[in-house]
Amino acid sequence: MQISRLPIALALICAPTALAAHVLPEPGIWTNTEDEYFAEEEGREPVEWLALEIADDGKWRRIDAFGDAQSEWSDAAIPDLSRNNEGDWQIGASEIRLASPVSCWVSVKRDTPAADGSEDWSYASGLMTFDQGGRILVPGSGTAPDVTVRIRNVTWAEGSPNKPALVLYIHKQDPVLAEIYSWASPDATLIGVNLRWVQASCSPIEE
Repeated sequence: MQISRLPIALALICAPTALAAHVLPEPGIWTNTEDEYFAEEEGREPVEWLALEIADDGKWRRIDAFGDAQSEWSDAAIPDLSRNNEGDWQIGASEIRLASPVSCWVSVKRDTPAADGSEDWSYASGLMTFDQGGRILVPGSGTAPDVTVRIRNVTWAEGSPNKPALVLYIHKQDPVLAEIYSWASPDATLIGVNLRWVQASCSPIEE
């Protein structure tokens, strides 16, 4: 009896496609911050901000700008993940970029004395975020203003005369409009700001 080889042939043809569907970017945090920020300025359709965290074991989940989970870990293929003509990763038509981890310290001047009688300035260090739109909330705990630190490694819109820059933003109440921001070279090892009521310093972490 002749055994058909068609099922085997089909399996060999389909196997690379099935594997390709689960090919992932390298582990880390990926966001479309720059694409989302400049889409309209470049005359493209607006896109919704998104961030993915990919673990070493290939599982992934959605996170927000503070790094908090917005979905459960999944080992399924990431929906709409592909590479564009330049070989960069994208979700749908929106390019995503790998973020670098960043460590910050923040000190805020207190409006009222702390209960333990500590000094006029609060201090928090070892605050971890990422440089593709990552945020850190520093609660004032009723004695100082709440402060949010945001970090972006900015690549300007196509045609802009501005050069890429590492930017540190300080937000007080408005999550969109910063109180102040400072910038440095994209490869800077330190960026900081001092507004006399808040001081902050951030350093990218080499992996």
